[in-house]
Amino acid sequence: MKKIVYTTLAIGLAVTGLGVANPTTASAKTTYLPKTVRSHTWYRLTDGAQGGFHDKTTFKGNHFTVKVKGSSLRYHWHFTGLKKHTKTTYYGRLHYSKKRSELVKVKIFSHKHFDIIPKHVFHLAGNYTGNESYGAMIFKR
Repeated sequence: MKKIVYTTLAIGLAVTGLGVANPTTASAKTTYLPKTVRSHTWYRLTDGAQGGFHDKTTFKGNHFTVKVKGSSLRYHWHFTGLKKHTKTTYYGRLHYSKKRSELVKVKIFSHKHFDIIPKHVFHLAGNYTGNESYGAMIFKR
């Protein structure tokens, strides 16, 4: 009986000891948009359903500042949970303020053009169905 208890205790210590000794497999690496996007000044343009934006946008990592043309307004937005899906497509959450955010898709067309498409676009059925005619934020330089 004592032999079984000691064996069980030894196995229990070995298992917990291995759990402490092995590092976790979770990665704390942050995904960023490509350097071709982050290292330039962009202009937010309109889609087919909006008025005349031409806002100057600058990036620092996953944070970016949108300066509204013709006023002193500046918006500070940032991405969280950004994941690379393909070479030209990223998914993540765009935070407009502390209380307002939405899931978005970032579609990179070239080093001079990319779009941010929200997951749910008003009057469109399906996820990420917005395009440059309706629903997407267009950025060009």
